Amino acid sequence: MTYGGPFPFCSPGQQRSRAAAVGRVRAERSRPWAEGREGVCGRRPPLKSWPAPARRGRALRSSGAAAQGARSGFGPRASAAMGPLLLLLLLALLAALLLLALSPRLRFRAKVGSYCALCVVASALTSVACLLWNGGRTVRNLTLIKNVVRTFKYFYGLRFEVKGLEHFEMEGPCVIISNHQSILDMMGLMEILPERCVQIAKRELLYMGPVGLVIYLGGIIFINRKRTGNAKSVMSGVGQAMTNENLKIWIYPEGTRNMNGDLLPFKKGAFHLAIQTQVPIIPVVYSSFTSFYNPEKKTFTSGKIKVEIFPPISTKGLTAEDVDDLSKQCYTTMRETFFRLSGKTRETNGEASILGQ
Repeated sequence: MTYGGPFPFCSPGQQRSRAAAVGRVRAERSRPWAEGREGVCGRRPPLKSWPAPARRGRALRSSGAAAQGARSGFGPRASAAMGPLLLLLLLALLAALLLLALSPRLRFRAKVGSYCALCVVASALTSVACLLWNGGRTVRNLTLIKNVVRTFKYFYGLRFEVKGLEHFEMEGPCVIISNHQSILDMMGLMEILPERCVQIAKRELLYMGPVGLVIYLGGIIFINRKRTGNAKSVMSGVGQAMTNENLKIWIYPEGTRNMNGDLLPFKKGAFHLAIQTQVPIIPVVYSSFTSFYNPEKKTFTSGKIKVEIFPPISTKGLTAEDVDDLSKQCYTTMRETFFRLSGKTRETNGEASILGQ
């Protein structure tokens, strides 16, 4: 016969007796340990063997983190060893910043170095994008190159003030000429570069690593300035490509970079090209960079570059006999504009010898 309750095989009296015994045992076990008594299970173990659940979780997490650090090589010993190294790096950084603040020469070199590094990195990345976008050398790559180079001005605090940009909206091919000052000319070129416009550059630029690769992919035309006959044949091919592919050609008639505060005598190649192909010439003048970039004084700061674009000069009906007059006309106009934009007084000494080349 069975009964209900926790002891189904015991009579009601036995159930009450057993329940009372269980209650006494539970009461004995629950007595405060501060009394120093021994419970049914013996004396209570030390507290450190019975951590609270929260402390036990923290202990497990800390032990797991230590094990993970040991596996990854960044345990407590590694962290302690890296402390002096981080302190040394911090001190070196502070010393470099102090030297840059106190030494204009060092600051100039650092800024020029960062500009060159930026050109190399941007050229490498843009070259990959050009290959993926258009698959090789084409003038269409200049759109991407132009958009990348236009961001450089924000790194160095340069601003452009452009006048006459609407003159680039003309249809058909043309020859664009401008003054050439420094390595910063690339930013000025890309700031206003019209569509389907390629530059004529010296062949040495082709071997400048990623920079040479990206300008090659952009369709830049290279000439060997040491071989006059080769340069003339290249210019003849440029004329055919300009008319057949509807290109605008950008040329620096000074032939080299110049920061002497004036324009160098113009070479005649650009004017021969314009007259042979009967396309207009568009002069472009940039103000002097010496107010913010001067290698002699070791200064490279933020500044503003003024740019003026002139209306197209027609060459219809002109012949090779008119090359000298056309070059003198452009030289005089561009020189006067250069002084005006740069806020300089026109120097008259030596002008006759310069223009009478």
